[in-house]
Amino acid sequence: MGAFVKLLDLLLFVYFLLIAIVAPLFNGQVALPKHIFPPLLVDLKSWYTQQYGDYLVYEKPHFFVVLFGF
Repeated sequence: MGAFVKLLDLLLFVYFLLIAIVAPLFNGQVALPKHIFPPLLVDLKSWYTQQYGDYLVYEKPHFFVVLFGF
């Protein structure tokens, strides 16, 4: 049981670390200029907005940009 808990802790740590790195890079594109980010992330955001129709990320209304605290 102890080994299972340690494995679960490791998996959760890797997951949370990944989210802590990826989320600011993806969400930062709402408030910061495109040229700061690598083309891969810009393409990923473009694909996401087209695929899922997320108008908040695409149109960037002022209230939405303020939510990210930039």
